[in-house]
Amino acid sequence: MIPLIAAATNGDTMKKVGIVVGAGALLGLGYWGYKSYIKKANVKQAASKYGDGSKEGKAVEYAGMMYSALHSGWFNMTEDEKAIYTTAIKMNENGVSMRMVGDAYRKLYSKELVTELNRLLDPDELIKFNNALNGKYKPVSKTGSVLKAASYVNPMLTPLTWFTK
Repeated sequence: MIPLIAAATNGDTMKKVGIVVGAGALLGLGYWGYKSYIKKANVKQAASKYGDGSKEGKAVEYAGMMYSALHSGWFNMTEDEKAIYTTAIKMNENGVSMRMVGDAYRKLYSKELVTELNRLLDPDELIKFNNALNGKYKPVSKTGSVLKAASYVNPMLTPLTWFTK
């Protein structure tokens, strides 16, 4: 609105400033529209492959699973390691490469999957993820649970044993 008012005034300098600011605003709006259009086109292209059974379709599916696992919890501030490992195991079982999933992730969410994994997972979790991705991490049970439970509990740490001995 201000560029239009400035362009309508009698001062020559204000007219030029109004035209420059208005042109900059139009260029910015055009750039934003173009980026929005490209993002929607990428999402549409990726979504068209979803569920078709191809490796590209599986990559889109796994990209969505990774996004929801990396952005879970309150305000999307936590990650679900179990879901991340399970997705990596499924990727290995179906022969879908990390590159394909990363490309689909980039198309869908305009973010880099590897960067987010490195940012959100600590080094031990990254080792587990890479092992799951390479087929070296096996689930504990047939239900798909991939987290291993402790098999030994120190009896001195349980309150019931303090009084029974």
